[in-house]
Amino acid sequence: MSRGLPKPSKVLQLRPRRPAADEPASRVAITVRTHLSLLQGYADIMEGLSPELTREILCVMAEKARELGSSLQPFVDQRPSARPAIGDYRRVRERTRQLMTEYRQLLGRLHDTLSESHDYVKGAGGTHS
Repeated sequence: MSRGLPKPSKVLQLRPRRPAADEPASRVAITVRTHLSLLQGYADIMEGLSPELTREILCVMAEKARELGSSLQPFVDQRPSARPAIGDYRRVRERTRQLMTEYRQLLGRLHDTLSESHDYVKGAGGTHS
């Protein structure tokens, strides 16, 4: 009798072992998930509480948020120019204001034009539908 294919192992590996380089990132990911979960839990608890208890919970949440930020800090420092300069924010904010002003003006002109065209159609005895 000849041997066929080898029998597959009955042991099933559920999670492949990660390389050692991923371990710090994995630990941070677990820490981040834990902190976010705690913050969500605290937010859920706060509904309907007195102002005093709400204040206490917010203080705990602030501490957890600081811990979360410090656990992410090594990853933030690795990125080049993680934060744009304040001047960039100001320029973008000013440009956004300008665009919103132009948008409001153009929207007003559009409404005026539509109103005039509706009046014109009504005045001509036709319908605009």
